Formats: sequence, structure tokens, C-alpha cells
Amino acid sequence: MSLLSAAGLSKSFPGVRALEGVDFELRPGEVHALLGENGAGKSTLIKILGGAVVPDAGETRLEGHPLPFGDPLAVRRVGINVVYQELTLVPELTAAENIFLGREQGRPLLRRRDMARAAQALLDGLGARVAPGVPVRALSVAQQQLVEIARALANESKAIILDEPSATLSDPEVERLFTVMRGLRARGLGIVYISHRLEEIFAVADRVTVLRDGRTVATSPVAGLDRAQLIRWMVGRELTEEFPPRAPAPGDAVLEVRGLSCPPRFSDVSLTVRRGEIVGLAGLVGAGRTSVALALFGALPGARGEVRLDGRPVRFGSPADAIDAGMGYVTEDRRRRGLFRMLGSGANITISYLRSLARLGILSPGRERPVAAAAAKEFDVRAPAGLGQPAGTLSGGNQQKLLLARLLLRPRRLLVLDEPTRGIDVGAKAEIYALMNRLTAQGLGILMISSELPEVLGMSDRVVVMHEGRTAGELSRAQATPERVMELATAG
Repeated sequence: MSLLSAAGLSKSFPGVRALEGVDFELRPGEVHALLGENGAGKSTLIKILGGAVVPDAGETRLEGHPLPFGDPLAVRRVGINVVYQELTLVPELTAAENIFLGREQGRPLLRRRDMARAAQALLDGLGARVAPGVPVRALSVAQQQLVEIARALANESKAIILDEPSATLSDPEVERLFTVMRGLRARGLGIVYISHRLEEIFAVADRVTVLRDGRTVATSPVAGLDRAQLIRWMVGRELTEEFPPRAPAPGDAVLEVRGLSCPPRFSDVSLTVRRGEIVGLAGLVGAGRTSVALALFGALPGARGEVRLDGRPVRFGSPADAIDAGMGYVTEDRRRRGLFRMLGSGANITISYLRSLARLGILSPGRERPVAAAAAKEFDVRAPAGLGQPAGTLSGGNQQKLLLARLLLRPRRLLVLDEPTRGIDVGAKAEIYALMNRLTAQGLGILMISSELPEVLGMSDRVVVMHEGRTAGELSRAQATPERVMELATAG
């Protein structure tokens, strides 16, 4: 029996064919994973299912009844709710107010106690340790996601679509989310689950549909599949090695950090990065890794300790100072802190290089365009509609390559990459890893922060592990096993 279905969906945007004849089916009481490379059409499909986008052709049905297009509220009323990766809660409202937003009880005089009581029951049913009267801005990302799911249940959902819910969660939070999903499945709800982490598909999904280039490639039960088969369906080719071989030839130290502290975020952090090597900075979420990166880049005031770049003491008062000294930083949150999403892709590349492209203070488009085009070509940034295409509409992998292209318009000695492959597919990850190898072969040093342990082990020449704001230990590539890294990350 079909709960939610799509048949023959097609959708084009200017210069892009997003979907072509896509079929999809969700059954009651199942978790159905939706996989595909960035740009495969997943986002367009879930926006059509959620009523936010009108297709050019095709139809969607809930329990056999046609669904309206272009009316998210109407779709929500009949029982389909989407929890987007970019959460849609109102930060200043409480959890209860967010759960019942638009469906407040007792209007015009709100029955706040009744709403709080009902919200508490929904949150308790999800195992969420959230007080209904707490403002959402005070909650963790994991707690906010549970509030979003509670809101969906308050709408009497029959189907819930979860878009990359685990992207910013710790491993224990992901397990908690899976427990919630299994409970919802047992109650007969259908769940569409989008994730780039293939291990999650095997852990929680019953069936999987794979999209490639806007078409349905396969739909199959997860049981009996292996990782290699999913990758073949996703990218249309074999990825013989998930991580390219490393052949480091470390040179002199490009970065030396001794006793770097910024209480209460972190204390007494020491590490070294040499030319031509990748040093992985590992640890659990909250260990202080991103704070260390921000302090090194001059973006966290109040840090003290000794930092040397190519043997010379440095103290950066701002990110501009770090950039001028030859350091580059790619943030963990490219959409909010890295990209100018509405600006063209080419302009995003040249944005920090404009002074060099101007004459007498006036920017010359004739000089800017070829520079952006050359950088985009070198880093294989694919903008289907050209470099005028807004950066926010590119796939995750192309957004990440765009940020690297921007950084390397100017000479660099050191790159700090915070979660360099977060939210991108396996094919795009392979491209980022190849770029990292190429850059270190040119003599750059890379400090890489990653929450994905296989990535840390697969790409790092050395691993520095943090625990509760302190350096817990350093491991060579040969010493760095999953067990040893986790031992240091959890016990120091």
C-alpha cells in the first residue's frame, strides 16, 4: 500500500534540468532513504512533495488522493511535513509556541497552559529533554530538530521528510534521532530520510531510492545492498578508493602553536603543521576544535599563547591580518559564514581580491571576469547557468570548491579547513580530497578539522586529538586507529 507517491515528476530551472520523469513511493511504517550526489535532484523532489515547488509535469498523491502543488500549508494540513536542514523555528519563541505556531489553541485568547501541556506530551513522546517554555534559541541543534519533529506530529503527520538531519549532530545525538525515527515508524508513520552518510542508510532505512542527474536510477530494499553498490548507483562509476593515497614529504614547520588558550573555550593547546602535510584535528563535538581554528585566524578575541608562522611569532587582531600573512580558513558553515548566497558564483570567488582588480578604486569587470573564470576552471567549479549563477544555488561540493578557489587567488602558506566535506556526496568528497592532495604537493600545510573519523584517518598524516578544550595527544598515521583516537577523545 502506498502512503505518499510521485509519478513522472519533471522540473526545469533556468539553465538546469533538475528532475526528469522521477517516480517515488513511500509506504506506511517505513523509513525510505533518498540518496544522490549534490545536484542529483533530491532537494527539488522534497520541495515538490512538500508543496513548495510546482513541477512542470507529473503528479503527487497521499493515500491515493492528488496533492496540491505550490501550497505548503495545504500539504501540511493533509499530513505531510518537511524538516529542512535549515531549521525553520522562530528563535525568540518558546518550544511550545513554535510547535503550535499557526495552530495556536484558543485564539484570540491563547490557552498557553494547554499548549504547554500538549507540547510537553509531544516532546516526552520523542524522549526530548526540552521544557516547553524554553526559548528555542537556548536549545542545541539536536533539541531544535526534535521540536521540529514535535511540530510535525502536532500537525497529525502521516509522512515526515527529514532533510540531512544528522549533518550537525554528534554520534550520540544521531543515535537518539534514530531511536525517535524507529518509534515513529512503529506508529505507522512514513519517513523520507535524506543523508550523505551511507552508514546511516544501512542503520535506519528499510528501502532506498537513488537519483542521478535528475532521474531515478534505482529503488531497492536496503537489506542485501552494500556500500559499493550504492556508490555505483549514485556516481555512475566505481570509486576504487574512498581516500586517495597520501605521499607526504613534510618540510619545515609552517605553523607552530604552543600553549594557546582562550578560557573557557579551550586551554593549553599545542600543535605543529609542516609544509606538505595534512594534520587532522579530531575530537568530539564541543571539544573546542572550531574555537582553536577561529583563534588562529584572528576571529576569536582574547586568545593568548605562542603562535608562529614560518618560524616568526604572529598575533592576528583580525581575519584580515591572518589573510595578509598567508593563512586561509574555510568555515564549517559555508552557507551562513562562507558564501554570499545571492551573489554570483564568480563574484564569490573574487570578493576578497577586489583591491587587486580595481584601478583607481574602480572595479573593472573586464579584469574580474577572466580571473574568476580561470579560478573556477582550475578548481572545477561547475555552475550550470554560468558564473553569474547565485552561489547559494550550487551543489554543496561546488560551493566548497568555490571557497577554495577564493582562498587560493592569493598566495597561501597554510589552510585551515573546518569540516571540508560536510553535507556533500561521495563523488564530491573524492574531488575535495584530490584537491587537498594537490595543494599539499605544492607545499601548503593543511590543518583539517573533521567529525568524520574515517576522513580523519584516511586523509591525515598526523592526528592531534582534543578532549574538553585541551590537547589530549598526537598520533602518527600508523598509530591513528579508530580505537586510539576515540580513547583520547573521550578520556583525554
